[in-house]
Amino acid sequence: MLQLAGAIAAEMLRAFFADYFFLVMCLLVITFIRSHYRVYSELQEEMYGSTGPGLKQAAEKLILTGLVTGFAVSFLTVAAGVTVETDTVRYLFYIMCLLMLFDIRFVSFPYAAGLLAAASYVFDRLYVNVPSLLCLAAVLQMLEAFLVYINRKSSHIPVYIHHDGEIAGAFLTKRFWIIPVVFLTYLMQPGTLLPESVSGLALPFAPRPPAGMAGAFGLDCMMAMLLNSDISIATQPEKKSARNAAALFAQGCILLVLALISRDIGWVGCVGAILCIAGREGIYMWSVMTERNGTPLFSAARRGLRVLDVLPGSNAQSMGMMRGDIILSINNMDIQTEEGIAEALKDFPVYTWIKVLRNDEEKLLEYRCYPDGYNRLGIITVPREKEITYRIAWLEHMNIIRNIVRRFRKDIDRPA
Repeated sequence: MLQLAGAIAAEMLRAFFADYFFLVMCLLVITFIRSHYRVYSELQEEMYGSTGPGLKQAAEKLILTGLVTGFAVSFLTVAAGVTVETDTVRYLFYIMCLLMLFDIRFVSFPYAAGLLAAASYVFDRLYVNVPSLLCLAAVLQMLEAFLVYINRKSSHIPVYIHHDGEIAGAFLTKRFWIIPVVFLTYLMQPGTLLPESVSGLALPFAPRPPAGMAGAFGLDCMMAMLLNSDISIATQPEKKSARNAAALFAQGCILLVLALISRDIGWVGCVGAILCIAGREGIYMWSVMTERNGTPLFSAARRGLRVLDVLPGSNAQSMGMMRGDIILSINNMDIQTEEGIAEALKDFPVYTWIKVLRNDEEKLLEYRCYPDGYNRLGIITVPREKEITYRIAWLEHMNIIRNIVRRFRKDIDRPA
């Protein structure tokens, strides 16, 4: 096992520093991260008044998470005998780039894997080890479900939307991970030789070289991206993330079973390829439709002022205020607007009692702030009227082609 782990680590290092194609993929991913981070950083600054962790800190966390989870996934894929040809890696990269032009959320690995596996059944000259590819997609999707669950309390950005003609609060969730994955490949290029320890393992996807090719195998590395997109309108974002994680994990398990069966029954691989795409789209559409058709959890209150989010480390968090609470009064002063909160706290009170409505029950929150008092709660509220609301469809579906066309039209119309 130690020999196998060492070989995987060595292959990762070789790919990062010696594989030109891997370096090109890294550059593309870095560009993607910068543009993606900029959009959501601007949105976060507008809502919270701060940009949160910088790009450097976010990149460090992303790289560390990717390396740790990538090593774990690589160990599983190599131990299972998952075999991916060099040409398949390139096809996956090209498909991912093409899908990215239409919708950013399609950059996730299972979409590209599903399309490539399906194409292999249509084009006879396109040789793809479908069972191994489906197995890799299944393992990565189950990994995505795990990452979504453990990060369920983060990466939620509040926005204002129109819902049935009224203002409501919602939470956008965008998470992405970069996973370097090591796998078995036919030795068509120089690489790390397969460790002898693998020969003693039971390989569910025992690699079978195609006719006329030598039976030597080695290790190769590719970059897989996972992107999870969601919106919470009628459900708390943490609960929604946990629900989606369960759905993704269940689909990954089914896909893994289909991959195992497809080793002996070829047409089952086609079913798995369709599930890669249709399954994820079904989960996404089900998630979005249930939220849009449900009753908003953060609608504007008829009386009082509803809390959309509580800032970490704020006075509101210290006193136990929660999302969805409706602030009725502060120190017996009725509250209807944010200006009302500012008026109630303008003298920096040392002691405050705040009446809130939570789950149709009134509660009294008391807070002492010695010796200087305070004048800010540290919350985001849902106003009854808002001039600016966000086009959720645009934020959910970042379409590069559409943006290029839009800018081109603006440049043409400008001289006129």
